Order: sequence, then C-alpha cells, then structure tokens
Amino acid sequence: MILALETSTRRASLAIYDPSTSSVIESAAFVTERAHNTAIFSPLEKLMELHGASLTGVLVGLGPGSYGGVRVGIAVANGLAVATGLPVAGGSSLEAWDVEEASYLVVSDARRGSYSVALVRDRMLCGEFVLMAEDAVPRYLAPFLAEGLPVYSSEEKVIESFPESSLAGPSAERLAENFLRHGEAIWQRDPLEPIYLRAPYITQPKARQ
Repeated sequence: MILALETSTRRASLAIYDPSTSSVIESAAFVTERAHNTAIFSPLEKLMELHGASLTGVLVGLGPGSYGGVRVGIAVANGLAVATGLPVAGGSSLEAWDVEEASYLVVSDARRGSYSVALVRDRMLCGEFVLMAEDAVPRYLAPFLAEGLPVYSSEEKVIESFPESSLAGPSAERLAENFLRHGEAIWQRDPLEPIYLRAPYITQPKARQ
C-alpha cells in the first residue's frame, strides 16, 4: 500500500493506494486557504491507524502551488519516513491533475503581474512551465486549444481572467497513479525539494535607525 499526499492547492487530499489492484482503498480531503498544517493531521492519523502497518512507501506532490501547502506536505512525508522507516518520493503536482484527460494545460497565477502555463502530455510535464504576462496567455493557448487540449486552473481568479479554462486541481489518487504509470525513476528522493513557479520572494526587514 502507498500513502499519497497532495497539498499544493487549497483542496488537499490523502489516499491509500493499492498498486496490486490499481485502486484507492481509502481517501480523505479537506479545503483550507492557509492552514494545511492544522487540517492534515486528523485525516492522516485515521489513515495511519487503519493502514499504517500495510504501507510500503509515501508519495507527496512537490508543487508548484501554495508555498505553505507544498512545504506542509513535504514536512509530513519526511516526518513519516523518519518515524516509520518507509521510503518517500515526490513528483510534480502538475502531472497529477484530477481530470479525465491525460494531456492538458494548467494556468496558474505566478504573482507580480505574471502567469505560468504548463503543458502536460500523457501525464508528464513537457519541458518547464512558461512564465508570461497576462495579455500573452491567450495567444500562447490558442494553438493548443485548436488541437483540442483542455485548459485547467485551480484558482478561480484565473478562471475569471481566462474563460477558456476550467476549474480543477491535483489529487493524491492521481499522484499515486502517475507514480505507478511512469515508474519510480522520474521521482525525487530524499531530500525532497519543493517546485516553485519562481524563487520565493522574501522581504528583508528594515534596518533599525
């Protein structure tokens, strides 16, 4: 059994996945804006009580997404690895979008007046996500829309700005499915590193006069 954690968006999820039957044994989900660290432990404790003895590994989504959410997921995965001795691995949350299509685009608000667009084909990210100004997004999407690829975002603000996109997000179940679909070689191992749309912006404290 595999425990999968996906916390990169406001809707986080956990799943116990059975590779032998390619099915979810049990799952849980919760929605928070900035408090994944307070909401994740109750469902996690329940899943560990029921299935902890059967686990063979832990998977976690590395983002990109919520800075705090991604780091909470990684911290929980690393903590479980230390406490239980289970191997831990992480992969791109963009490849785990909870949609029927295996090929799609994801648009995200990259802040500072820019957006990111990621192209996923057959559940694998094609190159790096691209950062661009808002007015460049429709032009960039146009040939992919003509090809018939759907466009998704986990942010309602993005949906309002680009009506060709639909609301969706990654899930723990898709994360586990993708891990088994493409094999273990493409996944990060310890130490796990978050995937950011851009380097975190850190405000330096003002010097005292």
